[in-house]
Amino acid sequence: MRDRGKNLLQFIPDFTVIDLETTGRSNKPEDITEISAIRYRDFKPVASFSTLIKARNKILPFVVNLTGIDDSLLNSKARIEEKIEAFVEFIGEDVILGHNVLFDYNLVEAALFEKTGFNMSNDYVDTLRISRLMNHDSLNHKLETLCSYFGVLRLMGHRGEEDCEQTAQIYIKMKDKYERLLKGEPINERI
Repeated sequence: MRDRGKNLLQFIPDFTVIDLETTGRSNKPEDITEISAIRYRDFKPVASFSTLIKARNKILPFVVNLTGIDDSLLNSKARIEEKIEAFVEFIGEDVILGHNVLFDYNLVEAALFEKTGFNMSNDYVDTLRISRLMNHDSLNHKLETLCSYFGVLRLMGHRGEEDCEQTAQIYIKMKDKYERLLKGEPINERI
């Protein structure tokens, strides 16, 4: 049985936000094309880890259009099994933050298990879940929509490090909104 931590529904100041990109062919480690993480302390970024990964399968054309990552960019990159331990070591025992976080967490954990036989036990926070509970006036809860909703700059989407930054900013904006709600202050985000 897995030892995965708890799905937290709270705002905490110290966490590591993660985001992965894939070929679009499966939700298996062999299709990972990018792994990214940014460590936050007191809601501020303090360190990052990001690298492209050589997938075992070709990237689907719609994913190339979405991410800008094509197979030629990955030819000289390491496979996931060469990078997963360093990535998990970077995360450490931190709470993992992500948008639809279990997609990324499951991939990281599967890659780690394939390489080492070990599972992860980190608690995690899903910004998608929080948004669905808090942002009833949002058109939807996609990361790009929430960036617009909260005024977070989104120059590029569907790339690991940029999505990590945007997810963390959305999380912090939702924390601020929640604090204003508790004080009874008016809320003016709306798209």
